[in-house]
Amino acid sequence: MSTNLVVFRADGGPTIGGGHIARCLALADELKKRGWTCAFAVSPETKATMQNLAASGYETLALPTTGPGMESAAIAAQWTNAAMVVVDHYKRDSMFETPARRWAEKVVVIDDLADRRHDCDLLTDPTLGRKPERYGGGAVPEGCLFLLGPNYAVLKPGFAVARAGSLERRADPKLRRLLISFGSTDPIDATGACLYALERSSLDLEIDVVLGSAAPNLEQVRTRAAGLKRVKLHIETDAMPQLMADADCALGGAGSTSWERCCMGLPALAAILADNQIGIAAGLAAKGAAQIAGPWKPNLALMIIRRLEGLDSRQLAQMSKAAAAICDGLGTMRVADAVEKLRPRRT
Repeated sequence: MSTNLVVFRADGGPTIGGGHIARCLALADELKKRGWTCAFAVSPETKATMQNLAASGYETLALPTTGPGMESAAIAAQWTNAAMVVVDHYKRDSMFETPARRWAEKVVVIDDLADRRHDCDLLTDPTLGRKPERYGGGAVPEGCLFLLGPNYAVLKPGFAVARAGSLERRADPKLRRLLISFGSTDPIDATGACLYALERSSLDLEIDVVLGSAAPNLEQVRTRAAGLKRVKLHIETDAMPQLMADADCALGGAGSTSWERCCMGLPALAAILADNQIGIAAGLAAKGAAQIAGPWKPNLALMIIRRLEGLDSRQLAQMSKAAAAICDGLGTMRVADAVEKLRPRRT
């Protein structure tokens, strides 16, 4: 077995978004600094549409679309052997992970659903309040190491770097600058709906809008943003830590971006865009770190903007303090430290 090669199995695209690829890239970059060789095994759609993966320079294999078993065989044929496979995929479980042990010494899983069986040596789940018992009943092998909670959220290092400055400027918050980010692809066009509602509101704000190049509604959003004053559209930006640090409030989903906002102490009005976000939303609301507008529906954007109009400095300060207490942004380092301990020592 190679002691240095780690293969990431993750997907992204216009429909499922870019969250899995983003956090795998963050972990890969940290492991690369520590001497690992990183590679990605992805669907053809992922390879074709995820610009951040293409720009990363990591060797990337487009897998056959014939199921988990054939995927494992294709990876084994490409790389022969590996020290580790990291699986970050809602549609993969032990049916992929067990065959992967034929070519990978160790299996690491990144999950936040806790709804299926895994065959892994380490499982990290950043969900707020997650307990090992959720993975009981044989859902993981005996002796599996758990890294649970938002302080194990895999974020780009820029968030931890920008955290202190972001928190310092929130001592006396006022609503002047808004960040709109409903994921890199935003297939339901929540971004456009919120811009439409803002255009009809009484708010006068600087607005940053973030989307990826694979977003199916990008051109519509570009056109709407161009017709509004004080709106800047950022496509495939690497400046998200600074955009969050500069913002006074964010509009977005209740997915993995929640941990980025918490790291920065950024208050948020969040919508539930998928069933896997229900638990995250409940935890954030219970802690007072965000206001949850509810599951997405056509008129939700108007409701969100009405809430935004009603926010005062006291509410912003309370949300910021609660959010900052949830995640410190150092999760990537902690996960990488644990991965290092699993590194096979033989050649």
